[in-house]
Amino acid sequence: MATTTTPAPTTSRMSRTSLAGPAAPAPPPSPVAVGSGSPLAASSTLASRTEAPAQAAAVRAVLDEAAAAINAHHATVLGAVIAAKRANLHRTCFGFSALRDWLVSAFDFHRQTAADIAGIARLATKFPALTDAAVTGAARIDQVAYAVRQLDKTPAARRFAPTPFRAPVPSPFDPRTDCATPEHLVAEYAAHAPFTDLRHHLDELHAGLADETELLEDLGQQSLAWIEVAELGTGMWALSGELAADTGRLLDKYLKTACPPPRQDEQDADGVLPPQANRHAEALHQLLAGYGTSPQAATRHGHTATLTLTLTADIQTLQATATDTGTGLGAGLGMGAGAGGGRIPLLEGRPVSVAKARLLACETNVLPAVFDYATGEAVELGRTARLPNTALRRKLELEQPGGCP
Repeated sequence: MATTTTPAPTTSRMSRTSLAGPAAPAPPPSPVAVGSGSPLAASSTLASRTEAPAQAAAVRAVLDEAAAAINAHHATVLGAVIAAKRANLHRTCFGFSALRDWLVSAFDFHRQTAADIAGIARLATKFPALTDAAVTGAARIDQVAYAVRQLDKTPAARRFAPTPFRAPVPSPFDPRTDCATPEHLVAEYAAHAPFTDLRHHLDELHAGLADETELLEDLGQQSLAWIEVAELGTGMWALSGELAADTGRLLDKYLKTACPPPRQDEQDADGVLPPQANRHAEALHQLLAGYGTSPQAATRHGHTATLTLTLTADIQTLQATATDTGTGLGAGLGMGAGAGGGRIPLLEGRPVSVAKARLLACETNVLPAVFDYATGEAVELGRTARLPNTALRRKLELEQPGGCP
């Protein structure tokens, strides 16, 4: 049985033109005309507009439920971490001194989440109102973590936070709630305000501390000073802070002494002087590098504030011929590109390029060391300077009065 199909009538411009015979190609339809009058397009547009609110409501319900569950889990974890810190369990039972490293390494927490939880737990006894807001779930941990870090930034803020107001201050979010201390007021902002408002309130608090003469009469300007150093994702470091008057004058005078304003003969090809801020950064580097090598420098675990550059090579690399590994000490210590290879240089435990390692090695003290990793034995631990000590020098003077033969 044959089936006859009758084409449906169409209103397209191309169909009408083809019936009249060959003609010039039709111009492309305008964006407004395409599908604008089609009943199918109109119905799908109407359907999408009708379905969008329902889809948005479904997505909102899923996200609200997930956010509530995540915040509840964070509050539970914070309570457990505070209890572990009070009992010192992270040290005695897990072998971690830092709470953040414990959470990241032992439980695979997100690094920022672990940092926020650790920051609150570390200061739980100092800021109980904010800690209670985080543990009960009244405020998110990121809001509370930022608040406690800001209040712990200076001695003045630490003292001001728990100092009672002369009269309780009503909460700006609930007039029925009275805030007895600045910390309680900050906790209200952490619980009810967006982050920008919380940050603005804390900035106002720090700015107003200079007027609290009764509180700061025995603290002085040093209690308002602070410095923060943070590593950026680009490898650079951000330095911010406020210095007391004497410290600021000393730093300003050192920068002017170490790098005086550029002279006119230092202009570049465009007649522009070098930026002074860049010269200040170089002067600060020289100050830190010079102090780190000074005998009067502060030490920690027997070391001054210097960077450690590690160049590692296995015994096969050290025994390889110059043809295989290149020439010189740099090739034998992981700087060669030949078959002997070696390992990547490390600066403070992080890989650096060979070129940077060569540059840093120009002004370092070399401390050779040989380890047997199979047995865990230190075969040799060298010294930065091969000089005899006092007893050995006295022995050599008595043994060889005329000096070495």
